[in-house]
Amino acid sequence: MTHSIPFSSGIYPILDAVWLQQHMQEENWPMDERVRLVRDMEIAGIRSVQLRCKNSPEQCAAFCERWLGILRAEMEDCRIIINDHIHLTLSLKADGVHVGQGDTTITECRALLGPDHIIGLSTHNRVEIEDAQATTVDYIGFGPLFKTNSKPDTQPLCGLEGLQTAVGYSQKPVVAIGGVQPENLFDIACRGVHAVAMISGLWGTGGRFLVGHCVREFDRGQKYRSANPTL
Repeated sequence: MTHSIPFSSGIYPILDAVWLQQHMQEENWPMDERVRLVRDMEIAGIRSVQLRCKNSPEQCAAFCERWLGILRAEMEDCRIIINDHIHLTLSLKADGVHVGQGDTTITECRALLGPDHIIGLSTHNRVEIEDAQATTVDYIGFGPLFKTNSKPDTQPLCGLEGLQTAVGYSQKPVVAIGGVQPENLFDIACRGVHAVAMISGLWGTGGRFLVGHCVREFDRGQKYRSANPTL
């Protein structure tokens, strides 16, 4: 299925409400702090951002509305994906939704959103990836690759070998996720993934935002793979 807003390759930041509040006290940030973060993503060439919130419906609506407004104002060409909340995707006019295995089905998502919205689906094993091939999802998230504290109810770890296998038999673009840190990005990109979703790995010591460094590491891995196609 062809979309007018294709899902982009590269680093795929996830702004997670719970993680940002626990580790960065995001609710206390002045507006210019949020704007600066978004501008850093624009400068780094980020073209897709996911908003994820597992709090109350009211808190999630406020979080998504707050960040979506800044992203729209500061980034010229950014696909904004909302995790799980398809009603917010519709009401806030986001570009797509990401759902898990137990959430709204892909058929239902597509019926509600139509052909011009991006739909992502979490997968964790070969069976789930194979099932996704017959759907209209635009990309599959695959993981967790490594141990992560961002999502405590995780599946068994997939690792780099599992990721390379997934890329080999998926016809859908594969987005690696789960415990990814900057030092992993070169090896992940060498496996031929379409993109890498990151949460905590985007921040270094002292709250330093590392999105530019992450983009460079991913690009370095992609260039190495292009120069060594037999990997």
